[in-house]
Amino acid sequence: MSGADTKTEILDAAEQLFAEFGYAATSLRQITTAAGANLAAVNYHFGSKEELAKAVLARRIGPINDERLQRLDALGKKAAVADIIRAFLAPPLRLGGTVNREEGHGYRQRLCRMFGRISTEQPPFLRTFLATQFRDVGSRFERALAAALPGKSAAAIWWRIHFVVGAMAHTLQNSEALAHLTGNLCDPSDVDALEDQLVAFAAGSMSAAEPPKARRKKSALGAR
Repeated sequence: MSGADTKTEILDAAEQLFAEFGYAATSLRQITTAAGANLAAVNYHFGSKEELAKAVLARRIGPINDERLQRLDALGKKAAVADIIRAFLAPPLRLGGTVNREEGHGYRQRLCRMFGRISTEQPPFLRTFLATQFRDVGSRFERALAAALPGKSAAAIWWRIHFVVGAMAHTLQNSEALAHLTGNLCDPSDVDALEDQLVAFAAGSMSAAEPPKARRKKSALGAR
């Protein structure tokens, strides 16, 4: 096995185990056993478990963010809110392809479980790492949305981007429950329908009026 193959095997094994058990509960020994490698290979390619986890995340986040920015650039300067939102949501929703709907859906679910487990655990490196991965992308989308939504405050747009990310993650991780509840009326493996529904929801939420400041102040005074 070549060095590149060994590195990929370690990344694949770590990704699978992080999705199943989480970051903290997964040991380097478990990873090397699953990868058919040794600890020296992990140290050579990554240096530590923390750097391995960063590499696992970065190899999935990087292509998603690259595609997001490509889609955003293709829209031009006068893009509609729904099109901007679609540029942001489509890459992760379509991760793994759509030729085999069931296989693509399972792949996205596994990656979402991995991201969800690590995000819930909040290892010390995570916040700074994610900031470096998403700050530029988030800023680009915030500026595009600000141009499409004149009068909206930057704070409101950032909050709503945050909420859109949460809705996307919840949909990817828990949509099987909706399929069961509706007797498969809502099919999470139908990526086209899922994307259209989520874009419509997110675009409407992004365009909604901001809460009046006077109402917020009045509520705060009444709570005293």
